[in-house]
Amino acid sequence: MKDKFLIGELSKIFNISTDTLRHYDKIELIKPEYDEKNDYRYYSIRDFFKLSRVLFFKNLDISLSEIKKYMCNKNTSNLINLLKRKEEEIDIKINRLTNLKKNIQNKLELLENVNSELDQVIVKKIPQRVGAFFDINNLESDYEIKQTLKMNEKYLKISSWLFEGQIYTSLSKEHMDEGILNKFRYFIEIIPINSELYEPLKIFPENDYACMTFIGPYEDMGKHYRILIRWIDENDYQIAGDSIEKNIVDYDFADSESEYITEIQIPIVKK
Repeated sequence: MKDKFLIGELSKIFNISTDTLRHYDKIELIKPEYDEKNDYRYYSIRDFFKLSRVLFFKNLDISLSEIKKYMCNKNTSNLINLLKRKEEEIDIKINRLTNLKKNIQNKLELLENVNSELDQVIVKKIPQRVGAFFDINNLESDYEIKQTLKMNEKYLKISSWLFEGQIYTSLSKEHMDEGILNKFRYFIEIIPINSELYEPLKIFPENDYACMTFIGPYEDMGKHYRILIRWIDENDYQIAGDSIEKNIVDYDFADSESEYITEIQIPIVKK
């Protein structure tokens, strides 16, 4: 057996554990010779080179099941297919990580720019948004709320709630016109929007919005709505549609109500 490697020798050369080699043996990926008298495993020169290939694939994050399948039917065509599948998988991961980084950057930018916009009325042009409303004002139990959430399940899975980390609420134009400022609904913005879903959804066209960001409890919401509505009237605008309340930091991001951050957005047109 002088021309063969012991399990400890092979693990040292490749800097892997003996448990890893035993696992490869167990799943019949690399089968050494086995001496039942002394319980030793002996690996041939051929096993040495095979292990180097297995570790090459492992370093490409290819699964052991895929490696084993390839090792059972090795040829150039299968090798190319295996590497191309992995390349496509990596591209998907890169895109996912890029989007994750973008979402983090957007949330950070939003949080870091809050102080520069606090308690000011700013007119912003906001691109079209598409989504669904669900109203809990007339629901009498948690069970009814649960059922409503389940009915909107297909929207929640692709909503801005998950991608942007903030929940949107809304007041109808009618309630704002009547001064009823506590009958909010939830708004689920769909990102990205599938055109097949458009028909039952609410479309907010691109528009100018009178916006105000404030820090504090939700009980202050009405006060800031009144400031915004008064500003709209005094500057020869009128309310053009339903509002959007962007709950940037809420009770799931901060324990203290004094740290809640909300931006109210009211669509406007000139009188």
